[in-house]
Amino acid sequence: MKKTFMLKYFINFLTIIYCLSSFSQERTKDSLFKSTYGLKVGVDLSKQIRMLTEPDYKGLVLIGDYRIFDKIYIAFEIGSEEKFIENEVLNFQTNGSFIKGGINYNVFKNFGNLENEIYVGMRLATSKFDHQINSFYTYNIDQYWNDNFIESSIDFDNLSASWFEFIVGFNAQVVKNFYMGINLRVKRILNQDQPNNFTNLYIPGFNKVLENNNVGVGISYNIQYQIPLFKKNKN
Repeated sequence: MKKTFMLKYFINFLTIIYCLSSFSQERTKDSLFKSTYGLKVGVDLSKQIRMLTEPDYKGLVLIGDYRIFDKIYIAFEIGSEEKFIENEVLNFQTNGSFIKGGINYNVFKNFGNLENEIYVGMRLATSKFDHQINSFYTYNIDQYWNDNFIESSIDFDNLSASWFEFIVGFNAQVVKNFYMGINLRVKRILNQDQPNNFTNLYIPGFNKVLENNNVGVGISYNIQYQIPLFKKNKN
């Protein structure tokens, strides 16, 4: 149900951005057009949205890409997250930072002076993080004794994880040099440090980790400003 909702939201947002982009562009009959090459920098708005809707979450992610060829962009992301989790058996928090790097390939054929992107891409990511357990219940198989509630701070520091992401996304130039976009990500953990007698329930940059499942799905929304450096004739 949650994945279906995310997919519908992704499609709706994509439609809105496409309409904004179409509205902002002017048609021209000039026979020669140029593509802008430059550095785009911005923020992942999904983290700010989460902070408004989830009081137990804090996060900031800076994103960017640099166009090296007509269709290919080098992309990077750097950020930090803090997540507090409490359920019927556990109270703990996780905080850490992460970095991602990879490429985007624009499959969209722009006409005229349009500079939009419909792209597929990949990222390799790594994260450094700490867990702090504040309290937990221990289960006793001997029903004569009650479960034990233990309130004690236990720290697991200097943990790391790495993963791969496959991305499908859309960037639209809504006004000159300003872009808005959305992307859908499928992630797979490659390796992770496992604390003794505990498991990683949350990894900064990857998000929630499901038991016996190294795959995750996520959606990101972004706004970017392009610093134009030079132009080339369109192919």
